[in-house]
Amino acid sequence: MKKRLIISTILLFASLLLTIAGCSKEEGKPVSGDGKKVTLEFWYGWTGPEGEAMEKLIKKFNDSQDRIFVKGLSQSDYQKQLTAITGGNPPDIASQFGNSVVPWGTKGAMIQLDEYISKSKMDMDDFIPAALDTVQYEGKTYAIPLAMHVLMLFYNKDILAEAGFDGPPETMSELKDYINKLSIVKDDGRLERLGLWPGVDPYTITYSYGGKYWDDEKKEITPDNPGFISALQFSKDIWDEYGSENLDRFASGLGQGLTAQDPFFTGKYAMALNGEWLPTFIERYAPNLNYGIAPVPYEDGHPEYANPGSADTSVLYIPKGAKHPEESWEFLSWFTAKEQMVEFTAALGNLPTLKSALEDPAYDNIPGFKEFLDYLNTSNNIHSFPALPFMNEYRDKISKEYDAILRGKTSIDDAIESIKAEIEPLVNKEE
Repeated sequence: MKKRLIISTILLFASLLLTIAGCSKEEGKPVSGDGKKVTLEFWYGWTGPEGEAMEKLIKKFNDSQDRIFVKGLSQSDYQKQLTAITGGNPPDIASQFGNSVVPWGTKGAMIQLDEYISKSKMDMDDFIPAALDTVQYEGKTYAIPLAMHVLMLFYNKDILAEAGFDGPPETMSELKDYINKLSIVKDDGRLERLGLWPGVDPYTITYSYGGKYWDDEKKEITPDNPGFISALQFSKDIWDEYGSENLDRFASGLGQGLTAQDPFFTGKYAMALNGEWLPTFIERYAPNLNYGIAPVPYEDGHPEYANPGSADTSVLYIPKGAKHPEESWEFLSWFTAKEQMVEFTAALGNLPTLKSALEDPAYDNIPGFKEFLDYLNTSNNIHSFPALPFMNEYRDKISKEYDAILRGKTSIDDAIESIKAEIEPLVNKEE
């Protein structure tokens, strides 16, 4: 949510981060033998009911032993984390988003966890690969993924039935056909309903075409990958069908998402790409909505691309300079173990990152979770955006050029060249 702010802050404090490695003399300091508990400061980003679920788990840990006391603080301003780390007064443990892990970790803001993982014999093979990919770079692990988030295709069964469809689209050509037939355009060009908003998440659609953003063998960005180009063209074709003026006018009259006025809840969208959290809001605000959840469609003639997805994560990490890293790891590894992970993610309606947790009965009564858990359990095509030191700059540049392509301000070819011109120097800087 605060990517641009985080990125600018990282650049501002980059030189300070490089000095942190030599300023953490207390990291290996043993627990004092005076009988007092070690107090750990834990900053987490969840608030409201989600924060209450976090505090419940913290209390469970505190009550389970008499050596460590974890003091939780709901702190959703992630800039303050970096400021505290660079200022030499970090918390002992903190939460973050997966897209910030490698940019922060490689700049010295996070303790590498591989030694702790090895000593504790944490089973890294149990983690879903796409989730683990968000926290690792060049063989180093900077955080542990606690929860993950993927998108699936939600569809209004009644609207599809009215248009003569008896199920969701399976391929990208079918998806385009559904969008055209489910959209309602008045004689003056004004939109009354959209089959699917054309400016959909480009990352998920890229994987629908078997695309990728990084060649790990060549250490090159790949915005010119055919899968990415096909995803851009797919969205551009739909956007041009209706035009920026009509789409903007339509969007200006839509209600706020995840409220009773959410455009999917009110029938303004016949389909939507959304995450595992949506069914809980449907149950709350639109309990009579007759909807289904399906895998994201894939490129025609390529069943090997079936069940594509783009994964993001919420993670826990130990900041550089933490006063009690050993105890911090004890709490972190306890929290990310299956029992606690299931309890926390089930309370939030988030997906777990452990394969062994996917069939846990704790998720049975969460709306829509069966489809999402099955998706994770059976798909080999769920990926995360490549974890790179410059990944935030790369994603931001893609988003900027994506919008320019849709609005006719640049061509796909020119956008790709612009991405390469801006990001390739960052690649070379890391070599």
